[in-house]
Amino acid sequence: MNSLLQNNISFAANTADGITLDNVSFLDKFSRYQLLEPELLTDDCRLQEIYDLRLSVWEDSGKSEFVNSKLYPNGWFDDLDQSAFHWIVTNDENKIVASARLNIFNSLEEFPYYLSVKNFLLPGKMPFAFFSRLVVHPHYTQNKLSRKLFIARSKFCEERGIRWSKVFINNPLIIQQFEKSGYMKIGQANVTYHPCANPHPVNVFIKEIDNF
Repeated sequence: MNSLLQNNISFAANTADGITLDNVSFLDKFSRYQLLEPELLTDDCRLQEIYDLRLSVWEDSGKSEFVNSKLYPNGWFDDLDQSAFHWIVTNDENKIVASARLNIFNSLEEFPYYLSVKNFLLPGKMPFAFFSRLVVHPHYTQNKLSRKLFIARSKFCEERGIRWSKVFINNPLIIQQFEKSGYMKIGQANVTYHPCANPHPVNVFIKEIDNF
């Protein structure tokens, strides 16, 4: 992507347009923020870039017990990735700096973590969506990308008549984001992301869509 600001703007041009050298950096940051918008992935060749970003972010997050290069030497991915819808955010060098995925299911039984949540009181309406694998590169955490990715996926669900959605969350900031959007915690489940890893607890949140 090309920056909306040209790097070779002269001082005279800046002054004439009401832009000084002191605020060029501010405007450049603003333009970059405007460019950092989620888009639905259409090129499967970039999935590996997503897997590598997930691994890198998790290894640097202090949660490497569950996700690390020993368990996932080829990046963090699972069977859901092939059937998922993926959203990405790219910077001005076309590098993926954030991503998130969404899976849609027509029955509870086809959900891969069904055994972990089957005892919860879950809606019977179908289909439902599962939000997962939200990651943001540490250099871009101040750009509200997690919020943008949430909005993009939620809009996608509304447009396709999804009856309710589910998400596993442990991050307090992300929990606040989902709670503000109407998600309610229904319990805590133990899940395993890798056969060689120990189960760990996750908070289970759901939201029913009211327009049906």
